[in-house]
Order: sequence, then structure tokens, then C-alpha cells
Amino acid sequence: MQMEGNVSTRRAIEPDSRGAATGIDAGAMIGLLRTMLLIRGVDAAWGEAYLNEEIGGIPPALSTGQEAVSAGACAALEDGDFVFTTHRGQAPQIARGLDPDRVMAELYCRRPGYNKGKSYHVTDVSRGVIGMGGIVAAQVPVAGGMALAQKMRGTDRVSLAFFGDGAANEGAVHEAANLAAMWTSPLILLCENNGYCITQPTAVAIKARSIAERGAGYGLPHVAVDGNDVLAVKDAVAAAVARARAGGGATFIEARTARLGGHLVHDPQTYRTEEEISAAWKQCPIARFRTRLLAEGFIGAEDCAKMEADVADVVARAVAFARQSPFPEPAEAFEDLWA
Repeated sequence: MQMEGNVSTRRAIEPDSRGAATGIDAGAMIGLLRTMLLIRGVDAAWGEAYLNEEIGGIPPALSTGQEAVSAGACAALEDGDFVFTTHRGQAPQIARGLDPDRVMAELYCRRPGYNKGKSYHVTDVSRGVIGMGGIVAAQVPVAGGMALAQKMRGTDRVSLAFFGDGAANEGAVHEAANLAAMWTSPLILLCENNGYCITQPTAVAIKARSIAERGAGYGLPHVAVDGNDVLAVKDAVAAAVARARAGGGATFIEARTARLGGHLVHDPQTYRTEEEISAAWKQCPIARFRTRLLAEGFIGAEDCAKMEADVADVVARAVAFARQSPFPEPAEAFEDLWA
């Protein structure tokens, strides 16, 4: 794995005579595209439900434009590994294979949801998905605790913590990284740098050349990758996973991506120029990967259209399932409480 402060363009997967990637089969490549499409579809449906006043509460935080980070990272994990999500948790939830029907039911606050309709921070321990609350960076030390527990149990399982560029400035991240280095814990710290800490540009909030190079201060291997390239993310996380499984400890990864929508679904983004947003859309990870798969012969245009239609149907069925599902009873608010 290339360790540097700049975005890495070199991959462990080299082109073959067709220019297609070796080391990953066509089915897996197509699966990555489908995962990204499904993430965006679920996100869009949730956002529309809020804007149409089907659901209330805190406006949805969507992952539009950041799908390659979760899709690539989760593709490098195995059963028994854990991911700890941010408030934009839908992407890793879908990427880890959770049921879109139950995810959507949770987002609609319906009883069949993963949290029985009582919190959209979806958790499914059986799939290694731990959804966290709205406290910025709170999931990172919990992920560190899980990594330590996995090591103490003598397993080779890893713990991956997603966090944003804004969260990278929180003390919880620094403390968790330092402890992971001290204890050689199988923790992967994955910073999803989308360019903005809500409305503040990352360049204003962070003066280091890169977030990734902070890893040197903890004594951790670190790498910055193109977060809009799903294969680059997968390679970086796969290398970190292999190192952790071999007893080499934690890795700090920065995936540089771009938020195509607002911080929340109703955010008008008046702090960004139209030119900036337009430039970001030209780097859309889904469009880029679709173009690559078509150009390299992994999928034909007709099959690609069929897959997109199938994903749209899955999302539509999930919305219908959520709409027809019952709400939890008021008394259920006192159940499932732990201290």
C-alpha cells in the first residue's frame, strides 16, 4: 500500500491487456456499481419522503456523491468484521448487505425497522453494523473498544470507523487513534473527507497538508486515496484489513470525495458556487465507475439499464413496505433501554 500525504493514484490492481482490472472478477465489479446505485436510491427516497412531509424530525443527511467510500470499504470486509457509522449511516448499512425494506422502515419510523422504528441510527449486530447517534465522532472510540475486544478474544476480525473531516478535529478521534497505536488494535480509521464541515470548507478547518498525514503523529501507517474511485478505496481498506489481521495494528485512511448535495436534505448550499457544485458532479463516483465498466466490457449498456431499473424497483418496494408498516406503540418507547 502506498503511504503518502497526497492522493494515491497507484493501485494494487493492475490493468490487463484489455485495460480491465485484474484480481477482481466481473461479478464483483458489477456488484460494486449496484451497491452504489442502491445507496443513492435509498438516500434519495428518504430525502423525498422528508421533503414531501411523509416523515418528520431531523432532516436526512444524505450520502449523495460519497457512495464509493462505503461501497469500496465494505467490499474489503468479511463476516465478523464491524463497521461503526456516522449520521450518514445509510451507505455502509446498504453496503454491508442490510435489507433495504427494513432500512427504509426504520427511516420511516415503522416497527419492522432494524431499531423497531425508534431510531434511524440503524444497528444490526449480526451483520456487524453499529449505528451511532448524532454526537460527532462518538462512534470512533466505540469502534476502538470493539477492536480491542476482538484482539483480546483472539480473533482476526477488524473494526472500521467511518468519520468525517469535521470529526477528524474531535479529541475522541485523536484519543482512539493513539490508544489503537499503543495497543496494536485491529482498527481502521476511515476519514470520509467530503470537503465541508457542514458549511465550513475543510481547508479552513484543517491546516495540515492532509488529514491522512496526521496518522504519522500516532505512529500509524496512513494513506490518502481518491474517495470517488471505488476500487482505490477498496484497495486501501483491503491492505489495512490484511495488516490488521496479521497483527500489524491500526491504519489511518483519508478518502477524499465530494458532497453533491447539502449537509442536510433541505440545505440550499448558498455557501457553494454553482461552478463548484457542477465540477463536483463531473466527478460523480457512480457515473465514473459506470463509464469504466462499459468501456472495459464488464457490462453492456442494455444490462446496465436493466440493473438500474432493478435497483429502482427494489427502492420502490422498500418505500411501499415502509409506508404500509405500522408505527411502534407509544408504550414501546420504554422498551429496549440500556444503561
